[in-house]
Amino acid sequence: MRPSDGSGPSRELSFMKACFRNHYSRPQVEPPFRFTRREWGFFPFGGKMMFRHMAFLKKEDIFRFFRESVPMHAYYSVAYYGDPSLQPMGEKFRTWMGADLVFDLDADHLPDADSMTYPEQLAKVKDEVDGLLRDFILDDLGFPEEHTHLHFSGGRGYHIHVRDPAVLELDSRDRRQIVDYITGRNIDFDVLFPKKTVEVNPRFGSSKMVRNFRDRNYGGWVSKIYAGKDALIRDLMDLEDRKKRVKRLLRVSSDKGLGIGERKCESIIDDLFYKGKKNSAIRMLDEDKFTITSKNTMDNDFLRLCTAYSSINLKGETDEPVTTDIKRLIRCPGSLHGKTGLKVMEVDRDRLDRFDPLRDAVALPSDPVKVRLPDEFEMDMGGRSWKLDAGDAEVPRYLAYFLVARRLAIIS
Repeated sequence: MRPSDGSGPSRELSFMKACFRNHYSRPQVEPPFRFTRREWGFFPFGGKMMFRHMAFLKKEDIFRFFRESVPMHAYYSVAYYGDPSLQPMGEKFRTWMGADLVFDLDADHLPDADSMTYPEQLAKVKDEVDGLLRDFILDDLGFPEEHTHLHFSGGRGYHIHVRDPAVLELDSRDRRQIVDYITGRNIDFDVLFPKKTVEVNPRFGSSKMVRNFRDRNYGGWVSKIYAGKDALIRDLMDLEDRKKRVKRLLRVSSDKGLGIGERKCESIIDDLFYKGKKNSAIRMLDEDKFTITSKNTMDNDFLRLCTAYSSINLKGETDEPVTTDIKRLIRCPGSLHGKTGLKVMEVDRDRLDRFDPLRDAVALPSDPVKVRLPDEFEMDMGGRSWKLDAGDAEVPRYLAYFLVARRLAIIS
């Protein structure tokens, strides 16, 4: 975005604000559940500081604020307060009445985000949110679907809001336990797969213990670790040689913060693929076991890797502090995201697989705008495939905003 001459905002910033002003000239925002008990916060165009500690008593007041102030980003609190406009925060928190349980999945934290295109990031995060909803929130944790709401963030991710009365008054420590379960943190394998004695030597008083690997259909983390085993082994099988396989295990260890080093990863790979008469990796798939040989099983580090492969990493794919923070602000549905121009919107869980943010969250009009691009650009948006050469181009307003906001073009 080019700088202004000092007499006012740049042409690009003026263009962006004008787009939002036109959008908010009609009521667009969807006031959240119990909005009068929420704190609100806003970033203005060209500003570097959020204005917060605001409250609204009527929907009309919200619509008027957006129409007159035209914020670049709009948020409300996950918490409910007796007096949401009270300052400072310490005084407001004395009136805290509870908070939604919110999960924020953002492609910004994906391990390979820098090597992905924007559409690829959106697709990857959609897979993550589907797994979090299906396997954890609705299944293992058992939250009712009617209390679970999925929103596209307008940027590179999704928000899941749980408004079950059972979670309303949970404090940060209680929410941390939910996070720990979803991430598989501190799983006790001796509880999931208890050890049993199989051989006793009465002469020497010694015994041999082996793990009792429950059936994969046992449920909970037992089933997830089996699924992680299968996925991890197949992933390793797709790689060409020992070095690449070791590197992949190291990457899983690093991404999930396991601290399993190179030497240990080499040992696991050798046990899986290069020792014994039968390929142990194939044995584990064919026999659905964690067996290296007929007498030995993989150790805890391999179980930790399988667990990590099935977990939702709330420090990576999901923003963990959002889940545990009972005073957090979250994006307001119906508002526009200042860095993309896309709409923050609720997504029907049953239609998630068909939801395309670059088509379904486009809210700005399609009247033509002239822009200048320093480089080529190619992407699907608004139901069309765009392939633009460097130089001047005329594109729909929604695409012009996206290009300008992401500093891929200027107004010509």
